[in-house]
Order: sequence, then C-alpha cells, then structure tokens
Amino acid sequence: MRRTTEPTGKYFLGKRRGSDNWCACWYDSVTRQTKRASLGTSDPREAEIALARFVAEHATGQMQTARDVPLAEVVTRYYLRQGQHVRSQGENKIVLRLMLDVLPEGITVGELNLDQQKQAVRKLQDKGYAAGYIKRIFTITKAAVNWAWNNGELDRPMPFLRLPDGEPRERVATVEEMARFFSAEMPDHLRMFFVLLIATASRPEAILQLTREQCDLERGFIDLNPPGRERTKKRRPRLPVADFVRPWIESVPTGPLVAWHGKPVQKINKPWRIARALAGLPDDITPYTIRHTITTELFARGVPPGEISCFTGHDLPNFRTTGRYVHVMPDYLGNACKAVDEIANAISRAATRVMVTKTVRVSSVLDEPMMAGGSSSNRLILFENLGAGEGIRTLDPNLGKVVLYP
Repeated sequence: MRRTTEPTGKYFLGKRRGSDNWCACWYDSVTRQTKRASLGTSDPREAEIALARFVAEHATGQMQTARDVPLAEVVTRYYLRQGQHVRSQGENKIVLRLMLDVLPEGITVGELNLDQQKQAVRKLQDKGYAAGYIKRIFTITKAAVNWAWNNGELDRPMPFLRLPDGEPRERVATVEEMARFFSAEMPDHLRMFFVLLIATASRPEAILQLTREQCDLERGFIDLNPPGRERTKKRRPRLPVADFVRPWIESVPTGPLVAWHGKPVQKINKPWRIARALAGLPDDITPYTIRHTITTELFARGVPPGEISCFTGHDLPNFRTTGRYVHVMPDYLGNACKAVDEIANAISRAATRVMVTKTVRVSSVLDEPMMAGGSSSNRLILFENLGAGEGIRTLDPNLGKVVLYP
C-alpha cells in the first residue's frame, strides 16, 4: 500500500501496488494495520469526492478546524445528511460539484477565503454560467459550511462574497396555455395539483404536503403550514377558499389532497413534463410558472400590493399576537380570492375540460380583467362546456354532469 495524499482526519487516499484505482485508507489501532476500501475510480478528482462521501458516511462528525478539513468532505456530508432530503436535491448535488470543480484540488474550508471565491466566480463566468446561477452555487456552498458550523463540526464559520442577483424569472403563462395544460390527459393527482396551484399561488412543495385536515371549509380557509412545521422565511399563509376550488377539496374526505393510490406524492416533475408535452407547451412552463402567473394576474386585476404579498406568503401579519386570527375576518384577502376565481373562470372557458363546477359572482372590483377578456360587473358567469368530462371529480360519481350549485 502506498499513501499518495495527506490524510483527511484518520482517512487518506491510497492505491494498491499495481492498481490504478484509488482506495479509502485508514490505520486500525487495534490490529495495527492499514485498512482500505476501494473507491472504484482511477480519476483523482472523482477519488477526492468519493473519499469525502466515505468519510461523511463513516466518520463521527466531531469538531474539526477549518484550516484542516477538506471542503469536499464538508459539502458531501451536508448533501448526505441534509441536501438530498429536500425538493431541490438534484440541483444541490450539481451545484456543489460545480463549486468543487473550479476550486483547487483538496482545498480546505479555511483556504476558501474571499480571494479564492473571487477566482471561482471568474472561472464560473468563463464557463458561461449566469450571475443568478453563480449566486445559487455560492448560496448552497455557504449553506453547507454553515450547516457544519451550526452542528459543531467546524471550529468557526467562514465569510462569503455577496454576489448580485440574477435576472428575475419573467415567464408568465397565458390563460390559453394554462387551459391547454388543464385539458391534456393526466392522472387525477396532477390535475388536483394544478387546480391547487391556481387557487393558492403557492410553492409546489406546500401543495404536495397539503392535507384535507388543513382545509377548514366551514370557516372558509386553507392553512398551507402543516401542524408542527415552524413558519420559516418561505412562509405558508392561511388563505381563503376560492369558490371554484371548494368542490375539489370536498372530493377528498381525508389525508393528502394530492395523492397517488391514497399515498402522498413526493415529486411531481415527471408527470408534469409528460402532461406539458401532451399539451404541446414549452419546457419553461413549470409549476413555479403558475405561481408567477397568478401573482402577476393579481397585480393586473388591481388587487392591493399588500394583499398580494400576504396571499403569496411574502409578508404575513404578526402571528404571535392578534395576527394569527386575521384569517377569520369576513373579507380576509377578499380581493385576491375573487381574482383567483376570475382566473379559474377564464381557464375553464378556454379548456375542453371543466375546472369550475359552480357559478362565481364577479365583483365590481374586478371589472375588465385582463385574462377573462372584460366581463361585466355583478353578473353570474355560466359556462357552455359544463359536461363532467373524462377524469373530472364530481360529488356524485353516478352523475353524468357536474352539478351547478343554486
């Protein structure tokens, strides 16, 4: 056995004589022998990542000094214990690897000073990455280092560059595009997911975790924050139940609203892509596009900015005091709720399937809405395509038509 690198704690990279593959090696004080485990690669950079993964899986995670612990070990441990358990796990893995690729091989956390970070930025720019994506790479790397510090695995935190934001996502879907998506063949759980996107303008993760028990139809509100979950920066507000979505919620007696064979759905990307392709829509129509679209439409329809901010979870009342009861007010987020019903009306008109199963009164506040094409105030909107439609849930499965409420 020949040692070829400096040790990472008790572990180091080495090779068997006559072999090109790298091994994770360590000294066993009991047997007084050096032990090894093949890492299955002859590439030095791949071996460095593999060793970091091996250490993350087998080391105890005790306090280490920033000048000694390799950055690869810290980011790998973060991904294995934290980053792979979130919705953006795939992106986390990619960006952490991109960061390591533009840094010197074997760099430690302590060596990742501001000058090294500036060099990394220039290399990423040379590779053609946009400012927003570079900031994303640094944000996740910083999260990995801070995670190690907060969990007592580093002796100190590290300063990071303050990078500019990238260009905002400007993609906003049209009502015709949303109607085409809704009209496409798709499983029931994806259709429910799409309807809830329209009704709440929420982040996809919040909708996938939404249960029937979080929807109080008697009081008329949806609490997007599950019981026991701390209200974080990505706030999940309490929203009024729009008229059009009430029958969809009522069709689920208990448990997750978005369910496959009675079980919660963890990921929605694959069925979304399939339905998007069937609808002939471009790849930039994503679940987040619907959130951006509804938010844009609320502004276009004259909903007050403060109400929009509260509806989307960007700015909430103080829930520690009387703000936690504001959702029971008779007109809580009333303008936003009426606007959402208007948007659903417009989509249902343009679609070949029925989204809205009851008539919705148009408020005079929402005269001449951009998407609906200019409806008159204080009149009931009725639809010509009110057949039940294939795959549409109704309160009575034996009915051939969706029931209009009086």
